[in-house]
Amino acid sequence: MSSVLEVGKQLVSMCRAGQWNEAMAELYADEATHVEAYEMGPEMPRENGPKAKLLKMTEWWDANHEVHGCELQGPYPHGDDRFAVRMTIDLTPKEGSGIPNAGKRHTQEEVCVYTVADGKITMVEFFWDPTGYGES
Repeated sequence: MSSVLEVGKQLVSMCRAGQWNEAMAELYADEATHVEAYEMGPEMPRENGPKAKLLKMTEWWDANHEVHGCELQGPYPHGDDRFAVRMTIDLTPKEGSGIPNAGKRHTQEEVCVYTVADGKITMVEFFWDPTGYGES
Protein backbone atom coordinates (compact mmCIF):
# COMPACT_ATOMS: atom_id res chain seq x y z
CA MET A 1 0.00 0.00 0.00
CA SER A 2 1.49 3.25 -1.02
CA SER A 3 -1.07 5.92 -0.26
CA VAL A 4 -2.97 6.88 2.81
CA LEU A 5 -6.24 6.64 0.87
CA GLU A 6 -5.45 3.08 -0.25
CA VAL A 7 -4.74 2.04 3.35
CA GLY A 8 -7.98 3.70 4.46
CA LYS A 9 -10.05 2.02 1.75
CA GLN A 10 -8.56 -1.39 2.58
CA LEU A 11 -9.26 -0.89 6.31
CA VAL A 12 -12.88 0.18 5.75
CA SER A 13 -13.49 -2.66 3.28
CA MET A 14 -12.12 -5.29 5.68
CA CYS A 15 -14.02 -3.87 8.67
CA ARG A 16 -17.29 -3.75 6.70
CA ALA A 17 -16.72 -7.46 5.98
CA GLY A 18 -16.32 -8.10 9.74
CA GLN A 19 -12.57 -8.66 9.43
CA TRP A 20 -11.57 -6.31 12.25
CA ASN A 21 -8.73 -8.39 13.67
CA GLU A 22 -7.47 -9.38 10.23
CA ALA A 23 -7.36 -5.69 9.26
CA MET A 24 -5.34 -4.90 12.36
CA ALA A 25 -2.96 -7.82 11.76
CA GLU A 26 -2.41 -6.84 8.11
CA LEU A 27 -2.54 -3.05 8.10
CA TYR A 28 -1.05 -2.01 11.45
CA ALA A 29 2.67 -1.44 12.05
CA ASP A 30 4.19 -3.64 14.76
CA GLU A 31 4.60 -0.63 17.07
CA ALA A 32 1.12 0.83 16.42
CA THR A 33 -0.73 2.51 19.26
CA HIS A 34 -4.36 3.30 20.10
CA VAL A 35 -5.33 6.43 21.99
CA GLU A 36 -8.87 6.28 23.37
CA ALA A 37 -10.82 9.36 24.38
CA TYR A 38 -11.19 7.92 27.90
CA GLU A 39 -9.79 5.04 29.91
CA MET A 40 -12.25 2.14 30.21
CA GLY A 41 -10.47 0.21 32.94
CA PRO A 42 -7.41 -2.02 33.05
CA GLU A 43 -8.33 -3.97 29.91
CA MET A 44 -8.73 -0.78 27.84
CA PRO A 45 -6.35 1.91 29.06
CA ARG A 46 -6.41 5.30 27.38
CA GLU A 47 -3.15 4.53 25.52
CA ASN A 48 -2.34 1.03 24.37
CA GLY A 49 0.14 -0.70 22.08
CA PRO A 50 2.09 -2.25 20.38
CA LYS A 51 0.10 -4.29 17.83
CA ALA A 52 0.44 -7.61 19.72
CA LYS A 53 -1.12 -5.99 22.79
CA LEU A 54 -3.83 -4.33 20.68
CA LEU A 55 -4.81 -7.71 19.24
CA LYS A 56 -5.20 -9.05 22.82
CA MET A 57 -7.28 -5.99 23.74
CA THR A 58 -9.64 -6.65 20.83
CA GLU A 59 -10.11 -10.23 22.06
CA TRP A 60 -11.23 -8.80 25.44
CA TRP A 61 -13.51 -6.26 23.70
CA ASP A 62 -15.10 -8.97 21.54
CA ALA A 63 -15.66 -11.20 24.57
CA ASN A 64 -17.33 -8.41 26.54
CA HIS A 65 -19.59 -6.78 23.95
CA GLU A 66 -22.39 -7.96 21.72
CA VAL A 67 -22.29 -5.98 18.48
CA HIS A 68 -25.68 -5.80 16.76
CA GLY A 69 -24.43 -3.74 13.84
CA CYS A 70 -21.76 -1.32 12.69
CA GLU A 71 -21.70 1.33 9.99
CA LEU A 72 -18.52 2.95 8.69
CA GLN A 73 -18.23 6.11 6.62
CA GLY A 74 -15.06 7.17 4.87
CA PRO A 75 -12.15 7.07 4.68
CA TYR A 76 -11.60 10.81 4.61
CA PRO A 77 -7.91 11.50 3.83
CA HIS A 78 -6.05 14.42 5.39
CA GLY A 79 -2.71 15.13 3.73
CA ASP A 80 -0.17 12.41 3.11
CA ASP A 81 -0.24 10.75 6.50
CA ARG A 82 -3.74 10.66 8.02
CA PHE A 83 -7.32 9.64 7.34
CA ALA A 84 -10.52 9.59 9.39
CA VAL A 85 -13.40 7.12 9.54
CA ARG A 86 -16.79 7.77 11.13
CA MET A 87 -18.14 4.69 12.88
CA THR A 88 -21.54 4.03 14.43
CA ILE A 89 -21.77 0.87 16.56
CA ASP A 90 -24.99 -0.65 17.91
CA LEU A 91 -23.81 -2.67 20.92
CA THR A 92 -24.56 -4.11 24.32
CA PRO A 93 -21.81 -4.50 26.94
CA LYS A 94 -22.25 -8.01 28.34
CA GLU A 95 -23.54 -8.68 31.85
CA GLY A 96 -20.71 -9.53 34.23
CA SER A 97 -18.15 -7.65 32.13
CA GLY A 98 -17.66 -4.91 34.73
CA ILE A 99 -18.39 -2.32 32.04
CA PRO A 100 -20.73 0.48 33.17
CA ASN A 101 -24.20 0.04 31.66
CA ALA A 102 -23.61 -3.68 31.13
CA GLY A 103 -26.70 -5.28 29.63
CA LYS A 104 -27.96 -1.98 28.22
CA ARG A 105 -28.04 -1.67 24.45
CA HIS A 106 -26.92 1.64 23.02
CA THR A 107 -25.44 3.26 19.95
CA GLN A 108 -21.95 4.67 20.09
CA GLU A 109 -20.63 7.08 17.50
CA GLU A 110 -16.90 7.53 17.02
CA VAL A 111 -14.54 9.42 14.80
CA CYS A 112 -11.33 7.44 14.31
CA VAL A 113 -8.24 9.30 13.09
CA TYR A 114 -5.53 7.06 11.65
CA THR A 115 -1.88 8.03 11.13
CA VAL A 116 0.00 6.13 8.43
CA ALA A 117 3.74 5.80 7.77
CA ASP A 118 5.42 3.53 5.22
CA GLY A 119 2.04 2.07 4.20
CA LYS A 120 1.11 0.93 7.73
CA ILE A 121 -1.14 2.38 10.42
CA THR A 122 1.04 3.65 13.26
CA MET A 123 -1.54 5.32 15.51
CA VAL A 124 -5.31 5.52 15.87
CA GLU A 125 -7.07 8.18 17.95
CA PHE A 126 -10.68 7.49 18.92
CA PHE A 127 -13.04 10.39 19.59
CA TRP A 128 -16.34 9.41 21.25
CA ASP A 129 -18.92 10.48 23.82
CA PRO A 130 -18.66 8.31 26.96
CA THR A 131 -22.34 8.78 27.88
CA GLY A 132 -23.26 5.25 26.76
CA TYR A 133 -20.73 3.85 29.21
CA GLY A 134 -22.23 5.60 32.22
CA GLU A 135 -19.98 8.67 32.19
CA SER A 136 -21.36 12.18 32.10
